[in-house]
Amino acid sequence: MLWLVALAMAVAAFTPPGKRAVRRLALLVDSRVEGAAEPTVRAYARFIAPVFRRLYRRVTDDVATELAGRGAAGGGGGDLGDSDGPGPELTILDVGCGPGDLAAMLSERIPEARILGLDLSSSMVELARRKATGDGRLRFEVGDVASLPFESGSIDLVVSTLSLHHWPNAGAGFSEIARVLRPGGMAFVYDLRLVTVEAGALPDLAHQAGLPVSRLRRERIHGGLPASLFVRFRVDVPVEEPAADVSPAARAAGHARIPAAVTPGEVA
Repeated sequence: MLWLVALAMAVAAFTPPGKRAVRRLALLVDSRVEGAAEPTVRAYARFIAPVFRRLYRRVTDDVATELAGRGAAGGGGGDLGDSDGPGPELTILDVGCGPGDLAAMLSERIPEARILGLDLSSSMVELARRKATGDGRLRFEVGDVASLPFESGSIDLVVSTLSLHHWPNAGAGFSEIARVLRPGGMAFVYDLRLVTVEAGALPDLAHQAGLPVSRLRRERIHGGLPASLFVRFRVDVPVEEPAADVSPAARAAGHARIPAAVTPGEVA
């Protein structure tokens, strides 16, 4: 009997009313975590974040594979497999870093890279900073995806997991991500398939972000049932294209732009 109930719930989740119910539940959970006080943040880091470690490993593999492939092809970021030593230092930004688990995995897997973790919750950032390194190669700061506090064209790669569906303005978020990416840079934004931007809404989202539709793609993730629960949004900046100007949303916010290579503690 229980398996029939579980099957009915699973089927309902793929219907329009079921999707709306799942979205409402996810947003409720997110609202409790986003801006939460320390006890709630600690509970999230201890009980919820570990559930997504498999996703974080997948993201880390995707990033390492993409960077190695582009390096071998002479693209941005250098050849990570060069036996004579690491290529030019990379800068990777993790938007909505939470307690810092993904950023820490990326730091271990890609030692040539400087990893910046950014989250809107100061309590999350305070917890994540326990994983930071003394040399500044892995650090965490408070910040908003809709107004990233970095100079245009200063980031090689942006990642984000399970954050997109509660960005108040997804268009402004993708606009800012495109702005801070260097020519040849890319962004991978992973989210739960049932609660995130639908494929049919992608042209409008690209328009809001000021991006050509071809530059913002929604990709299925292969690898069995767990992987099928997620989708990936990908942004690519052509090598020949200069960095985008500051977005209107960022200009309205009046954020000062800082280089991504600043020393720890310089980001307000």
